[in-house]
Amino acid sequence: MLNSKPSHSFTAQPDSEPLDLDFVVDWVKSQNYRITRPFTPRTFYSEANPPAKLLKAAIIDTETTGISHDHDRIIELGIVVVEYCPETGQAYRVIETYNELEDPGMPIPLESTNIHGITDDMVMGKKIFDSMVEKLVEDVDLVIAHNAAFDRRFIEARLPFFKKKAWGCSYAQMPWKGEGFGAASLEFLAYKFGFHFSGHRASMDCHALLEILQSELPSSGAKVFKTLLDKASATDVKLWALSAPFENKDKLKNRGYRWDAERKTWHKIISNDDLEKETDWLRIEVYENRPFKLEHEVMDAYNRFSTRRGVSEIVRY
Repeated sequence: MLNSKPSHSFTAQPDSEPLDLDFVVDWVKSQNYRITRPFTPRTFYSEANPPAKLLKAAIIDTETTGISHDHDRIIELGIVVVEYCPETGQAYRVIETYNELEDPGMPIPLESTNIHGITDDMVMGKKIFDSMVEKLVEDVDLVIAHNAAFDRRFIEARLPFFKKKAWGCSYAQMPWKGEGFGAASLEFLAYKFGFHFSGHRASMDCHALLEILQSELPSSGAKVFKTLLDKASATDVKLWALSAPFENKDKLKNRGYRWDAERKTWHKIISNDDLEKETDWLRIEVYENRPFKLEHEVMDAYNRFSTRRGVSEIVRY
């Protein structure tokens, strides 16, 4: 696919020499066009002999009736299970691809159908069988979604056994901006990595994400999957700024803190490495060197992006 239409074309005449494709590609690149290839899902990602220790990941995607976790329902579930090396992030064999529709018991809004193309007729009488999915992911070590904050809550409400799984998010846990990407949607990332696909159907989105995970980041040169594995395995801290003075709310907001209306408290997720630095900032800028208390909530792959809270403790400063 070209990102704009060329003003020239190359046509081989019947009696002429065959086109030199390398020349054509070089010419296209010289005109500042970008070529992307149509995507075909792969079964194998490496011909090398795999190491002795391989783990399994489930790349997962949902299509739903809408965006409300309280009122909307899953209408399609896609899963791609793949073997990978935890030390390198190299994928080897795609073990299984699963895709199933489900009747949500409610009409699918037209605005949702316009996005994913799934209609009421398509889901009529369809069902996701819990036992089949549970068996598919029983020995999976990591579940990956592109925007896990959306998918995880829907999936755990419909299939509660996913609560026991570690999750990673290829959208929120990747340094896309720092690597020079202007956006992080699946379609945009695919374009930047040189391929295009028909999106918004569950299992195809999963395969496309796996292709991206096996690519290399343009600035650091690191494999995308390895970068995500390192981030997903890390433990973060959600800091709750207890009884923060109201007059300093703008400072907290500009620092990246978010307001929890139910608890009436500002909070922010940071890495353990940044805890001391963040505490010092709160001491000076928010609590103005007066004694204060923070709640430290542990965030890891088992509760991150879910509705469940981590283990918490109140720390006095």
